[in-house]
Amino acid sequence: MLVDLHCHTADKSDDSTLTLTVIGRLARDRGVAAVCITDHDAFWEPDVLEQAGNDAGVLFIPGAEINTDGGHVLVFGLSQYKFGYHHPDRLIGAVARAGGAAILAHPHRRALPLGIGPGSPGFDAALERARSNPLLGAVDAIEIWNGRGTDEQNAFSASLAEALGMPETGASDAHAEEDFGSAATEFDRPVSGVDDLIQELKAGRFRPAIPER
Repeated sequence: MLVDLHCHTADKSDDSTLTLTVIGRLARDRGVAAVCITDHDAFWEPDVLEQAGNDAGVLFIPGAEINTDGGHVLVFGLSQYKFGYHHPDRLIGAVARAGGAAILAHPHRRALPLGIGPGSPGFDAALERARSNPLLGAVDAIEIWNGRGTDEQNAFSASLAEALGMPETGASDAHAEEDFGSAATEFDRPVSGVDDLIQELKAGRFRPAIPER
């Protein structure tokens, strides 16, 4: 089952042009069965997403992308943003208390200088610095395929996950139509909602995948 774990809407992310209707159409066209709506520091009401998903014929799963001092984190199981979530320990604590799950999104950001590729001293030094991020000991997976990332940036994220032996995800991080379908995550078992998603993320039964385009 293909799930896009990271997608933004114009309604709640001011850098996106996508609507739920368009996301639903794109998901159907590209064989993506479920899309996690993860706007910046904002949550949709679950019943609103459920109705929109029913109308679109696609499962919409509520989540959010939270901007923290340690990087951006995709969270599932929370329902509203609270002051202080920019502190990684407060956010991870809230996710744990809610029985939720968290993924470190595009870890190359703030870590890998532009123009630095695998095999260079700068790449290895950035990788070593990134390993000290305290979020890495608290999240359930690392996003290694980001649809808006370059090959070098995604290679950095993959190297980080491999070095730490952490589960890996893929996602489009879509903000516009051309972004959608660039990456997703394949789950071994069906996901019918946020509770299933959290369970499968905790169990590690998934892998990055590229949808058909």
